[in-house]
Amino acid sequence: MKILNFFQHFFILLLFLTLSNKSVAQTNALIEKYLDASKSSLETHPDSCPILANKALELATKSHVQECISKANQILGKYYTSREDFGKATQYFLEALTIEEKRKDIKRIADLHDELGIVYSYLENFNKSLGYYTSALNTYQKLNDTFNIGKVTVHIGILHSSREYCQTRSRLEKTIDYRTAIQYFEKALQLFKQLNNKGGIINCYHNLAAVYNKFEQPGKGLKYMLEVLAYYKETNNWDGITGALSNIGASYVKLKDYKKSIESYEESLRISKERNLTGGIQFLYGDMAYAYKQAQDYKNALEYYTKYMTLRDSIYNADKSKQMFELETKYQTEKKEKEILTLTYQKKRRNLFIILLVSAFIISALAGFYVIQRIHTKKIIAEQANKINEQKIKQLERDQQLIATQLVLQGEEAERSRLAKDLHDGLGGLLSGIKLTLSNMKGNVVLESESVSQFDKALGMLDSSIQELRRVAHNMMPEALVKFGLKEALSDFCHSITNKQIDINFQHFGLENRFDAKIEISMYRIAQELINNAFKHSHATTLLVQLIQEEGRINLSVQDNGKGFDTAILKTSKGAGIANIRSRVESLQGIFDLVSEPDKGTEVTVEFRLNKSVQ
Repeated sequence: MKILNFFQHFFILLLFLTLSNKSVAQTNALIEKYLDASKSSLETHPDSCPILANKALELATKSHVQECISKANQILGKYYTSREDFGKATQYFLEALTIEEKRKDIKRIADLHDELGIVYSYLENFNKSLGYYTSALNTYQKLNDTFNIGKVTVHIGILHSSREYCQTRSRLEKTIDYRTAIQYFEKALQLFKQLNNKGGIINCYHNLAAVYNKFEQPGKGLKYMLEVLAYYKETNNWDGITGALSNIGASYVKLKDYKKSIESYEESLRISKERNLTGGIQFLYGDMAYAYKQAQDYKNALEYYTKYMTLRDSIYNADKSKQMFELETKYQTEKKEKEILTLTYQKKRRNLFIILLVSAFIISALAGFYVIQRIHTKKIIAEQANKINEQKIKQLERDQQLIATQLVLQGEEAERSRLAKDLHDGLGGLLSGIKLTLSNMKGNVVLESESVSQFDKALGMLDSSIQELRRVAHNMMPEALVKFGLKEALSDFCHSITNKQIDINFQHFGLENRFDAKIEISMYRIAQELINNAFKHSHATTLLVQLIQEEGRINLSVQDNGKGFDTAILKTSKGAGIANIRSRVESLQGIFDLVSEPDKGTEVTVEFRLNKSVQ
């Protein structure tokens, strides 16, 4: 009898699973349709977006389709970002991120880090935003995803150009921020040009124009904005045309060419009226009033200012009416929802008995699998415990290697310092004493003309030996590094190099704070190695060395326009140069990045983040 009951349960369960598989396929297809529809409506019909996305989320949650749950949360995060409800947006993005971290989908993780970077930039939290952007950028670079590298690079540029809204910045700091933003936009521009992505190129032009206007260089900004206008005209993007004309008008105002400024504003106004693009037209009236005022045409200035104030007040009143209508709608909706809940409760009571019977059947069918599942779970737990132990052992080995590397480097620097001191103070002083003695002898001894020539030649060789000794001692431990810091030491090193084939240029940005001696020495040695590598292997004509020092951050970049190379060869190369630099950086928990392609030069970046600098 027991055996018969078992087979009955088994065949019923098999039938249940077969029907479930068909149902799962249909449900998954429906979820995908809801996701596609909600994504499309985000731009065209935004009010429908949360309804469709929540429907997809509900079905995906019931079906335990983790990827679709993540995508639905991401779409909802985008929706609430567009509505400036950043609290909800962050909640949905983090929910999606938690799922993707468990799934280990690095591409999706990078996408969500980029989304969170955008949210925190709106929240004016510079450090968090930059952290998420940097994480996304690193992942896209590992994946060689050129388009997304360009996209995130633009986002980082925008973040730096608007840093003054996140943090209090001095005039010098703003200048550095704008220069940094321009560098990021130009990098992104090159990437989009490689892809021949016109939209990305125009976006970079738009952002470059905005930064140059902030930088009080409206002439450069105007050049880019004219390119943007030409593209929008070519694609018949009338909304973009009106916006570009308005920005061009603002640039002409800064250039004090009020005639061209007013012409641009008037053309934007004409197209806006013809195409019924009246959203935000009140701001155009305000800009025109300002342009006429600067041109000392006070009659037109008053006329457009009056239009601006009148339209602004009418829009404000319309918004108030809309808010009252929305409140009334919410009230009626809540009332209907209560009625629906009452009917739903009654229906649930009728179905409760059926649900209990089905649940009892399912529990009895699944009970047979409990023991097997328990054994399988124990096996998985044991395997995971072994993996964790292996990871701990590997981490300990890495820590020991880092400690050993640090000790070797400290020993090398101590020996360099000792040798430099011995050479300078010991042998250098001895040679100087010999020179002084010989010089005194020359004045007290009568020599033949041939002997005088040989004597002078010997003194010249002694001078050269003293200078060479001082150069060697300086390279082993530069006095400028010890006394004045990294900036002066690197500047002296770059200017001391004489090479007719390569033009070396050193640039410094930011503060001039002193950092821990260990960091400064390591950064100086790394710079020496990178510059020497460029001279030996790059066949370049120019070499750019940039040093950025900020509170708690030091960044070194060495860039050449040489022949470059395929970075894949580093995995099989027997050369120790790059490996030694990477090891030195990792021993101090720094960041090392190398970018190079054949015929496109090489750029190496090294960065250390510290808790505080030494004044």
